[in-house]
Amino acid sequence: MTVAFADALGPKVRVNAILPGPFLTRISQAWDKQVLEELTRNFPLRRAGNPEEIVGAALYFASDASSYTTGTVMSVDGGAQWARPMGGDPPAA
Repeated sequence: MTVAFADALGPKVRVNAILPGPFLTRISQAWDKQVLEELTRNFPLRRAGNPEEIVGAALYFASDASSYTTGTVMSVDGGAQWARPMGGDPPAA
């Protein structure tokens, strides 16, 4: 959808998206902590994100620094998209 809107609305409008991984916000307080720990164990950064860590992506898209960026989906996910099912640190004994 991001690419289609970028094509349809360009060149006057740039369309980009941020694809977030799990972030530790108020809603995450209801998550099962053990499941989250097991999930993020396989992420390259081995953790969920803090809200302030997504701000840079939003500021980039909102600034003139992204003037030649459209149709882009930026992942801010601690490497979750590259997580392997058996990757990460070994389980704690």
